[in-house]
Amino acid sequence: MRETYGSVLPGMNLEDLSGKLIVIEGTDGVGRSTQVNLLKPWLEQQGRAVLDTGMTRSDLAGKGIKQAKEGHILGRLTLSVFYATDFVDRLEKQIVPALRAGFVVLTDRYIYSLMARAIVRGVDPEWLRHVYSFALKPDAMFYLRINVDDLIPRVVFSRGFDYWESGMDLHPGEDMYESFRRYQTALLGQLDKLAEEYHFTVIDAGPEVPVVFGQLKEGISRVLAGQPPVSAPTAPDRKPAPRAEPPAETVPEGGDRASAHAFAKASGGDAAT
Repeated sequence: MRETYGSVLPGMNLEDLSGKLIVIEGTDGVGRSTQVNLLKPWLEQQGRAVLDTGMTRSDLAGKGIKQAKEGHILGRLTLSVFYATDFVDRLEKQIVPALRAGFVVLTDRYIYSLMARAIVRGVDPEWLRHVYSFALKPDAMFYLRINVDDLIPRVVFSRGFDYWESGMDLHPGEDMYESFRRYQTALLGQLDKLAEEYHFTVIDAGPEVPVVFGQLKEGISRVLAGQPPVSAPTAPDRKPAPRAEPPAETVPEGGDRASAHAFAKASGGDAAT
């Protein structure tokens, strides 16, 4: 029988979930969706049924999250609860039924990104672990890791900087470029910690798409054959560019000065290495 990270949702039967739950993790703009879009037809060509899912795709909360974020008014706890609602709805109505039917479930991010985003915004990590304790333990978690210096050109030459992906809700200043750099550095720092805690398979997302795709195929093939995935080499360390500390008066929306300090620490002392 499958395991969760703690509790089991009331009425949820975890027996006979014969499918495979595979998570593709990584920060904003790293190429997760691109890889999922390649992996799905590759698996289907092998005769496997595949469900791909991701954040804000639930019928219950997905549309509401997108609408609320357009107004740039969500506080940190409200945002966390909103995303948790989206996740639990997808778990009950998409992920578990698909696993019971023997599907391979590819999920573009899982609870780890939700936790990392909230921690950077000053939410208590232990509270988050309790909130997401009902989550199923995946069969594999592939972490597409990239350095901020390599990430920025990808974002600039694709869709540009986004308000939330730049952490502008934390009011770090008017410069979206600098905010993106600092927020993504902090986010990578938290993802790196979660990668160690939850034993992610780390893949260097720096090379071209086909190279990363090949590494994912190899790892997923091993999982489907009942073998553990093998970590590929991680992205090379780079010294981050100098960053100014946030103003002392910076306070995350709906937060407090302790939350602001958490962001300052994450974007400086806890940067990705």
